[in-house]
Amino acid sequence: MNLMYKFPDLAFCLGEYRLQDARIGLLVHLKRHFPDLGLRKVLVFFDGKKELLSECYSEEWEGFSIHYSHEKKADELIIGYLNYCQVPSQCLVVTSDKEILSYARRLRAKRKTSEEFYAEWVRRETEVDETEFNHLKEGLTPSSESDYWERQFLP
Repeated sequence: MNLMYKFPDLAFCLGEYRLQDARIGLLVHLKRHFPDLGLRKVLVFFDGKKELLSECYSEEWEGFSIHYSHEKKADELIIGYLNYCQVPSQCLVVTSDKEILSYARRLRAKRKTSEEFYAEWVRRETEVDETEFNHLKEGLTPSSESDYWERQFLP
């Protein structure tokens, strides 16, 4: 939940009680951030149930392993996974919860606050947008300024 609130579009959904839209939005943002999912495993832990009457505890979604806490807190699932993980130092934990960050540090897992992750996500998205714009711009503009002026004034 603390990561979803960092994204303005997802915070808006949460403010309108559209939890499922916010969850899917987070997964879409994560998919753009981790395009090479074949090389890594990304687990996402959500508080509560998938839907009000759902008995789904875990599912796969486009390469993500999604887990729902039901009556527990998602924090408990994250700590449980870190305990289960054979090499915690290969894990990256993204959360703003100080208790989880402290626990991950004790296990030598990599850590990133939700704020740090969001800042990195914004930076990457900006780079992607600028690259796409530059490719588009290169295709629309002449190769040099002199070529442009020659086409404007010479037959």
